[in-house]
Amino acid sequence: MLRRLGVALAALAVLLCAQVTPAAAEGEADTGAFGAFRLKGSNRYSVLVMAFSKPRFKHGQVLVFVGRGAGRGFENVLYFAPAKVLPDRVEADLGPVGEISVRFEPSGPPEQVHASCKRGGQFTFEPGAWVGGIDLTGEEEFTEVHVGQTKAIPSPFLASECGVVGIGETGGHGVVGAKLVARSATAKRAIYLQVNKNHQHARVRVEASLEERRGRLIVSREVANFFPPAAFDFDAPLQTADLSPSAPFSGSAGFHRNAKPANQWTGNLSVDFPGRANVPLAGHRFTSALGHWERTEERRGYDRPQRPSLLAALARK
Repeated sequence: MLRRLGVALAALAVLLCAQVTPAAAEGEADTGAFGAFRLKGSNRYSVLVMAFSKPRFKHGQVLVFVGRGAGRGFENVLYFAPAKVLPDRVEADLGPVGEISVRFEPSGPPEQVHASCKRGGQFTFEPGAWVGGIDLTGEEEFTEVHVGQTKAIPSPFLASECGVVGIGETGGHGVVGAKLVARSATAKRAIYLQVNKNHQHARVRVEASLEERRGRLIVSREVANFFPPAAFDFDAPLQTADLSPSAPFSGSAGFHRNAKPANQWTGNLSVDFPGRANVPLAGHRFTSALGHWERTEERRGYDRPQRPSLLAALARK
């Protein structure tokens, strides 16, 4: 079952941090091959492509991360598919989304690349370009990019900031905030909604994700943003709640704890994901829960990179 795939793939990216050069991987069975590049898509979307192969994978893999916005409000799509990944070549068929067929052409001697944070390490990177064809068109034409050449980059996580934002939730006695969760899942499709409001006059954070398996292609879409306090209302004993956020969401939904399970989370609430518009977020196919929770964010400093962020890596030019 697909569950929170974006988080899992972000964790996978930790394994890629040390693989920073196509040339350095040649002949090294313990590291495999790795290549990365950034592109500029239409409609203000940025694209980050990472291709890699390791002995544990039967085939190589390509990860295409498309997004705009960052931090408190963003929308993104992640495509994950099998690929032929060699030290000097990447071949990937992403079905209706497009294809990548490029070869690596070096442009100078290897360079030493340093991670941004103290004790982050030093790696060898061979500068050059990926040349060939890169043709990507997001579903419903939310973005597209067609280029024949792009500059190679080291692992984007080497430039991660020296710190991490810790996101947590606190429950228990005295907590007056609320968290609502609704989900619907099958073997090939999972929809997830989470709403947080720390008290009746606090702003509301809403995040939603859609994960799909389409043949050999896995797609994960996500949107998140903050909304005014009126977007989410709940009574003190948490018997009922109402949600009506603005774009990219539309419609409204209501939670009724004492209703039958199929009627606990009802309404016409929907969301427009990049590449997939008008996705329902309420109805009898969803299970839901409402509880007293407070959401916290805390920035913690470190002297070396911690868990990498695809959004942060994508934002860097």
